[in-house]
Amino acid sequence: MLLVLFMSFLSTAFPEPEDVIVQVLYRPKDCKDIGQYGDTMHVQYLGRFYESKKKFDSSYDRDNVPFYYSLGVGGVIEGYQIGTKNMCINERRRLIVPSKYAYGSRGTGNIPGYSTLMFDVHLVQINDKPPSYEVPLEMSEEVVAKGNKDCLSPVKDGDVLTIQFTGALPDGTVFDVSPKDGVKFVVGAGQIIKGVDEGVKTFCNGSTVALEIPPTKAYGDRWDGPVPQWSFVYYNITILNQVVFHPSSSTENTMKCETVGNCNIEYRVRLHDYILLDYEVKDSQNNLLGSGEMRYLVGRKLFVPAWDNMLLGMCLGQVKTCRLPPSLSHTKSVSLFLLPPHTEHYSILRVKKILLTFDGKDELDIVNSKPSVEDKVDIPIAHIEL
Repeated sequence: MLLVLFMSFLSTAFPEPEDVIVQVLYRPKDCKDIGQYGDTMHVQYLGRFYESKKKFDSSYDRDNVPFYYSLGVGGVIEGYQIGTKNMCINERRRLIVPSKYAYGSRGTGNIPGYSTLMFDVHLVQINDKPPSYEVPLEMSEEVVAKGNKDCLSPVKDGDVLTIQFTGALPDGTVFDVSPKDGVKFVVGAGQIIKGVDEGVKTFCNGSTVALEIPPTKAYGDRWDGPVPQWSFVYYNITILNQVVFHPSSSTENTMKCETVGNCNIEYRVRLHDYILLDYEVKDSQNNLLGSGEMRYLVGRKLFVPAWDNMLLGMCLGQVKTCRLPPSLSHTKSVSLFLLPPHTEHYSILRVKKILLTFDGKDELDIVNSKPSVEDKVDIPIAHIEL
């Protein structure tokens, strides 16, 4: 879940809870005015069914006029009274109310019996004290980061980090845990939520970082699995590895390639061939950014734009290594490997198998056929315009 491209949420089930669940979405730092027994509580709220998330009531639909009730005296369901105790002005909570604390077996209006309900509640006023309808600035601006910053090479935009993390809600509920080997991302490239992108900067390899992230730099008004809308989130992060970004100093805008190996068959890769290939991607410091096996349709300009030109004319058994300048390096696919912006890299490709040629032949057809003169002619590297 943590990454814009690779977050992994825990699954969400919907058994009816035994008691009222209170999730604090936001609590002001200066929490002086707290609701007491008998106080008149003025709230804005959104009421939904817990399982379907379908709205059944909202104060916002009534000209944004707050609903009010007396705390502990009655006038609202018991779950509402329980869930809003000790709430302070401008605090936001989510209440998950089982049916026994709501409308029980009888239901009411458009709410069937045995319904578990969910309320997002914003306390805007207590008694005659001045109301507060606005979210304070610190809710939308400040990422609080704590950890060891004593290092020679602090994290900056373009660095590739591998991190382990645990994500929790304000009530301590853990909603996301990274794999043991961590998660990779490029700092400042928008591949992870904004609060983490900002929060890890100035720390370093080996640091353990505690982040308090406001909703506008986390998940905002999105309903993302177990994370409520407008909820603060808290991440404990360990930086396992830091690949320091080195901007390219080269002004050269052409790629340079070296091909090694003998052809197992004479057929050379052409435009629109469908192939199986191995790839490695390294930065200018020889750090491995990604590797693997993939099926690839030549000419689609997928992943790295220059790969199509690299593959044209290659045959089975050959390996081609190319230095690619920044203009030919970058791709919209961030799930394959991580390329820092404005930097050159090295791509290493090996054609493992011809799955289907542009004219419909498979590899068996190629092996059993006699190579033509055309098959033995090298295809120019500039065949595809980048």
